[in-house]
Amino acid sequence: MFKGHGDSLVSIQGNIISITLRGTCNEFDFQDIGPKVEQAVAQYNGKKFCILVNDLEFIGATPEAYQEFQVLNQWLNTQQMLAKAIVITSASTLATIKSRVPAIIVQNIQVFDVEENAIIWLQIQLKK
Repeated sequence: MFKGHGDSLVSIQGNIISITLRGTCNEFDFQDIGPKVEQAVAQYNGKKFCILVNDLEFIGATPEAYQEFQVLNQWLNTQQMLAKAIVITSASTLATIKSRVPAIIVQNIQVFDVEENAIIWLQIQLKK
């Protein structure tokens, strides 16, 4: 039985894994997202990829959810991820993510408020 509170979607578009988060998430949401992201990464068979995170409708998460997000990002740091674009308009939510998920500090991340701009930046990163 799924006990999550938020809504999420993980999809693949070329060499970009797209993750959309909506609402408030708990650890069950991130326990559901993690395996989906891992399966998506596995499809690249060690080749380089980027991640697009759409947090425009993401409100926040429980401390346990942020811990799950930290574990996922620690794992991503061992993979062939070139860059991550985060689409978000809430400065306070972004600050919370940065403080609760220190694994993202070493990632090549840019923040955008429009998804189209984020995709353009990721496509440039893939061509480098």
